[in-house]
Amino acid sequence: MSTCNFHIWGILNCTPDSFSDGDPAATTENFIARGLELIADGADVLDVGGASSRAGAANVTVDEELARVLPTIEGLRRRCAVRISIDTFRPEVADAALSAGATIVNDINGLRDSNSMAEVVANHGASVVAMHRRPEVFCGGDILDDIIELWGQSLSIAKEVGIGAERIMLDPGLGEGFHKPLEQNLRILKNFHKLRRAFPACEILFAASRKSFLGTISNEHCPRERDCISAAAAYGAYGAGLRNFRVHNVALTKNILMLARAIDESR
Repeated sequence: MSTCNFHIWGILNCTPDSFSDGDPAATTENFIARGLELIADGADVLDVGGASSRAGAANVTVDEELARVLPTIEGLRRRCAVRISIDTFRPEVADAALSAGATIVNDINGLRDSNSMAEVVANHGASVVAMHRRPEVFCGGDILDDIIELWGQSLSIAKEVGIGAERIMLDPGLGEGFHKPLEQNLRILKNFHKLRRAFPACEILFAASRKSFLGTISNEHCPRERDCISAAAAYGAYGAGLRNFRVHNVALTKNILMLARAIDESR
């Protein structure tokens, strides 16, 4: 059996109010310990975030976000060698996190909110995840065309500052929290082949874990109950050619993807 041809991103929320795993009492040591657990479960990347993007989440200042993520990144960097991604839309936070040991910026605004984010990524020689996101539900046509259009804008911004396509990963922004109703999410899940063809030089990050549209399908209202359907969605995405998965339950997802890989290699 060959080595894994997929990469699992373990979600490490250093926030008190994340939609599925926020803990108001958690400390930096708790976050570091959780990160090490994710690595033990098979995470190849830790995606560290200090500001929840869920609807209705409290706004945090730059200083608050830095105070949440920097000690965690620094502590993890001393204890492990896996890649660390900083999940932020703020250039100041990205700059500090990259200086502390992160090597990837996961930007929900896809570099389009501020040219300085692209410059920060370029200056550090880092990689970036550019997500598709609109401030409201897109109603102007096919959501796939809109994703391709905005991804194209992200790549143009990246190219202007010297970030090559090999350092860019694309995220379609699945989820009602990113203003996509169920029908649009299902259309994306069904058409990854079209999105992959549009930008063949870039990997796509699959980030549907525990999201509410999956709960609508499975009738599971508690986010922590959605791990099975999340893993099933990852299995389908693997079959569509995706190889990067941002998830909460790393161990379950790894087992599902190992099965998918074994089936794929048996043909």
